[in-house]
Amino acid sequence: MSVLGPSVGILWQTIRSYGLDPEPLFHAEGLDIQWPIEPGTRLPYDDVDAVRYRAVQACDDPDFGLRTAACAHPSQLGALGYAVLASTTLREALERMRRYCRVLNDQGHFKVTEEDGRVTASLSVGQPSRDAKARDDTHIAFLVTLCRMNIGANWNPLQVTFRHPRPQDTSAYEALFRCPVRFGAQANALCMSSVDADRPLPSANPALARMNERIAGQRLARLDRDNIPGRVRAAIMDQLPSGQVTDESVAEALHMTARTMHRRLKEDGENFRSLLKSVRQELAEAYIADDSLTLTEITFLLGFSEMSSFSRAFKSWHGISPSKARQEH
Repeated sequence: MSVLGPSVGILWQTIRSYGLDPEPLFHAEGLDIQWPIEPGTRLPYDDVDAVRYRAVQACDDPDFGLRTAACAHPSQLGALGYAVLASTTLREALERMRRYCRVLNDQGHFKVTEEDGRVTASLSVGQPSRDAKARDDTHIAFLVTLCRMNIGANWNPLQVTFRHPRPQDTSAYEALFRCPVRFGAQANALCMSSVDADRPLPSANPALARMNERIAGQRLARLDRDNIPGRVRAAIMDQLPSGQVTDESVAEALHMTARTMHRRLKEDGENFRSLLKSVRQELAEAYIADDSLTLTEITFLLGFSEMSSFSRAFKSWHGISPSKARQEH
């Protein structure tokens, strides 16, 4: 189990905020960190978890995890952090976290649900921790801070929840989140209104978001070398703008024959044609919402040679034309 190297910057900076030198704590677990750390570096989860445990003991602060909010920066999440920061809405940002959270932690799980006008994002890690409270506090504190970086510092969630028991003193939680906080819950999560989730963000930069999302997709594909569908999807995303994406070209990019690729996809219950369609469909929805792109540009970004071909495909997916979908958006 591993975590993205740059993400330990959160832990490093938090330790420094107490006036302590992080290097001996990392060195004690065999981690010799050199900054700037290479973007694709992976570090053992257990070692990083042990450093956090040592840090909590050294700092003697039960709210250590919450303090990370003051040390958070999108760069600590690599390309995914910048893709999230450049998202058009918080809903779009959360969906990017859902798709690529395993780049940050290969046993991480991020779920987004909606009910009764409330959007809930929950996080979990499929691995125990020496200090689950500090770990989970860190995750929610960072997520809320990232949302505020997008929508504005005065924004507050409707509610945050934690799986760990209620601490004796909850004042730090109340001061940071500025909303009801529930402990002993089924999930570590934040809840926001659907209105807030869909509010246009002043930091939106669709082109920057797409560029960094592509990098995140490539990193996830490399992480899942045995996940052939994921690797095929990443290769399709790369090749679509060329207009020349084929099973042969994608297989070549994956350093295998088309026959082997088709066999491996079949073993996972997938096929190349359905993956090509789903990637185009997902990208089409994102591009239609991006007013900086013309329908002609979207046509070619999706690998269609003619606007009429794109229009027919889009209508078969959504029942309306691209122009009508844009008007409704």
